[in-house]
Amino acid sequence: MKKLFLSLASLLILFTANAQISTDTYTVNQKDGTSKSVKITDLPVISFYDSGNKFGSQNPAFGSTNFNEFSVDNISNVVFNIYHESDVSDITLADAAASDNTKRLYKYLKLNYGSKILSSIMANINWNHTEADKINTLTGKYPAINCYDFIQIYVPDNNGWINYNNITPVTEWATAGGIVSLMWHFNVPKTETTTIGADGSGVTCTPSETTFKASNALVSGKWENTWFYGQMDKVVAILQKLQDAGVTAIWRPFHEGAGSSYAKAYTGTAWFWWGEDGANTYKALWKAMFTYFQEKGIHNLIWEWTAQNYNGDSNNYDNDNAFYPGDNYVDLIGRDLYGYTATQNKTEFTQLTSQYSNKMVALAECGVSNTSSFANISDVWNGGAKWLYFMPWYGENMPSDDWWKDAMNQSYVVSRSDVKIGSTTVDEPAKQAVANMGLGFNLGNTLDANNIGTGKDVSAYETAWGQPVTTQALMTFLKKEGFNSVRVPVTWYEHLDADGNVDAKWMARVKEVVDYVINSGMYCILNIHHDTGADNASTGFKSWIKADANVYSSTKDKFEKLWTQIANEFSGYDHHLLFEGYNEMLDTNNSWTPPVAGSASYTAINNYAQSFVNAVRATGGNNTTRNLIVNTYAANSSDVAINNLTVPTDNVSGHIAVEIHTYDPYNWFKNYGQWTPVCSNEIKNMFTRLNTRFVSQGIPVIVGEYGTHGETSVSKTSTTTQIKAAADQAADMVKQAKAYGISTFYWMSIIDGTDRSVPQWSLPTVATAMENAYNE
Repeated sequence: MKKLFLSLASLLILFTANAQISTDTYTVNQKDGTSKSVKITDLPVISFYDSGNKFGSQNPAFGSTNFNEFSVDNISNVVFNIYHESDVSDITLADAAASDNTKRLYKYLKLNYGSKILSSIMANINWNHTEADKINTLTGKYPAINCYDFIQIYVPDNNGWINYNNITPVTEWATAGGIVSLMWHFNVPKTETTTIGADGSGVTCTPSETTFKASNALVSGKWENTWFYGQMDKVVAILQKLQDAGVTAIWRPFHEGAGSSYAKAYTGTAWFWWGEDGANTYKALWKAMFTYFQEKGIHNLIWEWTAQNYNGDSNNYDNDNAFYPGDNYVDLIGRDLYGYTATQNKTEFTQLTSQYSNKMVALAECGVSNTSSFANISDVWNGGAKWLYFMPWYGENMPSDDWWKDAMNQSYVVSRSDVKIGSTTVDEPAKQAVANMGLGFNLGNTLDANNIGTGKDVSAYETAWGQPVTTQALMTFLKKEGFNSVRVPVTWYEHLDADGNVDAKWMARVKEVVDYVINSGMYCILNIHHDTGADNASTGFKSWIKADANVYSSTKDKFEKLWTQIANEFSGYDHHLLFEGYNEMLDTNNSWTPPVAGSASYTAINNYAQSFVNAVRATGGNNTTRNLIVNTYAANSSDVAINNLTVPTDNVSGHIAVEIHTYDPYNWFKNYGQWTPVCSNEIKNMFTRLNTRFVSQGIPVIVGEYGTHGETSVSKTSTTTQIKAAADQAADMVKQAKAYGISTFYWMSIIDGTDRSVPQWSLPTVATAMENAYNE
């Protein structure tokens, strides 16, 4: 028992770093049958002492006196009663009055987006979860989302076969932890005088089968208007019951509005009546429903619009953005695809995320089409279509049992038992995070600029090396252009006081820039940069972190204190933020490779790596499972450098990645003037080494820097031939790295100087080459 408690010690001590509320308690159950509860806000410091023999809590205001101390040998167990709703002050939905729980659901969706994909299923036919039950029987897991349809809401009450007023099929799903999705095949009478049968007869969604005119639905006095609002009242009544029961939902009305309107070889128009009168009427219908629901007090919905024709074949289709109601009326974008390959999924996803870059995009429907199967979700995901969720349709469109088994067996597919709406992070293994990072960019010569003296304004450091002040617009641009990660190099030494405390203004600016990256939906890597590296006698610069035993001994506390401060500042950030312990650490002789002291230098860098991991983990919060990155000596990829890196010991498994940098073949840009087969073969050999030493062993790798740098490097003023050489290198690097699940971060020059303020590419040819290579 003592061993178990000691293993929990770091967790319990860290627990104090998180903000607590008055209902937070822990109960110590003792072997003699007695129990004692402790309110954490009264005694917030929890610790082990007396060589681990005692466990107790303190109030720092009263010094080191221990209250409620317990002998470890006498404790049976400790039960924590802690639950905090996640903060939603940063969430804004189309419905300005959306409930906190609705915002919380959206925040959870956003938390997973791009890192994991939620599983979903369409109810057969509308008001049950029988299909979800079948999936659980087949795979041992329920889908995360069950979608219910209001398709029969028009049927007269007491029909004997469906009762929407019985919300039990929905509430029992939500109570079990599932996410609720709602849609509406909005049926209308075939004519004004049609009598609706108790068996559901007399209605349709198909425009050719009804005289119902969509535009008249918005005209007071028209029979269509009466039906439109009368049916909405029926749905509102059920939504109100769900809202009262605490159920929030993804709401997908008026789906597939454009139908085949933009199919160039098609003579018809919409598939459903709501799209038959064109885009303007469609948008007016959407806005009328949106407004009416707000007026009726419905605030438990996340509004999802379904795009239909934006499918990448310009010879046959155009996009249907004309039907888009607008950002102020939509929270999510959906797309319905049947019989699509993984490649076609990627095309669709890429186009939609570019068109609606500020919205999450979901595979709102999918499945078999005639004899065409739908690609396995594993192939779709690994092919780059990072949908928010996937939802197969029931019946003849349902994918095979093997398809479902493949889907629900993937670690990145969220099932119902995985759903934790109040989560503040996703426990994403480093291997998965690195694979999800996609294309990366270095925000170089910015927060890493240094050696300009102390006591200056924050912006003076940021702009000292010729770069403008970083903006949110730059990160939004990178995301829209297909990038999914940014490395933010930061130099700290000029912002530390004599006791190693970080200047508050500097930390605040670092945090602001990290927020720009995270807010754009990208991964961010934050590091300690030029505090390591080569000294410069001409400028007087000397790094304080060295791969040297004596230097490590003298700077260990300062290094760990710096990482403790950084980690505490960002402890609440989710898995999209990664920490990189140090940059290109050299020995005291500034040897790039190998170090003069040999094994002693490797031991020192391994010690720094371990100190980094220990310091971060000790701060708790989301840092408990945050993915961490360690570099080889000098960030070198040689055999000796990678073989002498010891991956740090960690108290969580699979959350450490290794980073290297490469500008090899060194000086190739000047010496060759082009990217040759010799150059390509050199990085091929590098990737082979990295795969053998790390990737094949389950340890992910990041190429944290690469580019053309040597005696000369590419810029926007380079010749066409030189720019092509840079593009060829970038494409080759990205393609080879992706094959191993390795992410790549280009060093600076693709968007540099004043172009960052526009923002616009400095080297569009190079950026396009990278994107094309990644999307192959």
